[in-house]
Amino acid sequence: MCMENKLESTELILTKQQQDIVDYTGNEILIRGIAGSGKTLVLLKKAKQTALKYPNEKVVIFTYAGSLSNATKFLIEKYNLPNLEVKTFHSWAFGAYCKIMKKKPIITQKYKQEEFLKESIKSLASLDHRFVKNDDYFDFLKDEIQWIKGKNITTLSEYLKVDRRGRGTNTRVTMNDREIIYQVFDQYNKKKNYLLDFDDLAVVLMKNPAIFPDSIKYDHIFIDEAQDLQQVQLQALKQIARKSFIVAADKGQKIYKTSFTWKEIGLNVTGNRTKILKESYRSTKQIIQLAASLQQNDMIIHDEEYVIPNLPEREGPIPYLMNCKNAESQDREVIKSVKQIIEQAPNCTIGILYREGSSRNSAKFRMQRALNDAGIPSEDIREKGNPHTPGVKLCTFHSAKGLEFDFVYIIDLIEPIRIPDEDKEENYWEIERRLLYVSITRACRHLQLFTYGDTLRLVKELDSEFYKSFTL
Repeated sequence: MCMENKLESTELILTKQQQDIVDYTGNEILIRGIAGSGKTLVLLKKAKQTALKYPNEKVVIFTYAGSLSNATKFLIEKYNLPNLEVKTFHSWAFGAYCKIMKKKPIITQKYKQEEFLKESIKSLASLDHRFVKNDDYFDFLKDEIQWIKGKNITTLSEYLKVDRRGRGTNTRVTMNDREIIYQVFDQYNKKKNYLLDFDDLAVVLMKNPAIFPDSIKYDHIFIDEAQDLQQVQLQALKQIARKSFIVAADKGQKIYKTSFTWKEIGLNVTGNRTKILKESYRSTKQIIQLAASLQQNDMIIHDEEYVIPNLPEREGPIPYLMNCKNAESQDREVIKSVKQIIEQAPNCTIGILYREGSSRNSAKFRMQRALNDAGIPSEDIREKGNPHTPGVKLCTFHSAKGLEFDFVYIIDLIEPIRIPDEDKEENYWEIERRLLYVSITRACRHLQLFTYGDTLRLVKELDSEFYKSFTL
């Protein structure tokens, strides 16, 4: 059952545990749960209930990705509740900055940010240090600056004291290294001058939260996929919550380099303020078995907040692994299968998922052409497509977060052209593994994985007991 139908029949499908969370009256809640356990559903139901109960109070649901925000808007529009909004953090922060500063922020594009960073490193060329002399550390420095801002670190002394556990990098960093990194960070800020990037918005806003006007605050705040927000972003949202602050998160689906504790956010999660959902109601037993076999290779399973999934009772067909000759034969097989599904189940949702790529030969453009040639309509989720209506939806792994489809095709599972340097490789594959896990767990009824050529190494981590392999 797609999310839209689930929401319409919420009274029928909520479990006692889910309903207990909806009815819980505490002002602070952390909802932890596995993929498909109903975190988003519970959050939406609770937000709707709150908006109805307090019609004169402002209620907002924050999502990380724009695709999830659009999907959530589609679901709540039918309720016609003027006091219930859906936003991403960046959309709120942009508006908040405009109201407080009385001007629009000038946001730099990514390529300009990289130019500023290169200039910053070059300005420190007199320093005899590997981070300055070796170009291989450029990506690390870029990520580290993003992490520093995400932790709301504004002085060298703070950076020297901060605990970097959970940072998610293989690059060893000594105290002396931190001093060099902070010099790069300081130069980067000077090069940018008055220009901002989206990571700066929360930092700027948190310089003086006491001046936040009432117009940017909400009485009740609900946050979905909180594990992918930065510490400073969550701290800013905590500052604008007048009455309640409800958070849903799953560290097993964390796909961005963030690290924080709930205490650092200012959220009290002790006692019965933490609710844990272990059952998947989205996917079949066979799909969850396959996903779990991949997740066994993820270090996140050793995290104290990791939720061990219970296998669903609902049975379904075993997932398929389709080994194709090349991209063209893969695309033909996908089109053939999609046609059959549309004929047999015209009201179902079909998700075709792929990794990021912008070239004309990327999975997205190839698949769009193939679908058009076959006369099959499709929507791009990133271009405000509705994931809840029947039909074919094109979606990146990142944009699939929080969404679900009856049938899922994961295509182009091949090795990337450029493999990261050895010191970055482990962290790279950790994120890629979670993205594949997220993509697998989008499937409700059946899953098909497609590969050709040099098969993605993560496919080999899947337990062959839980899929059926075909060679085309």
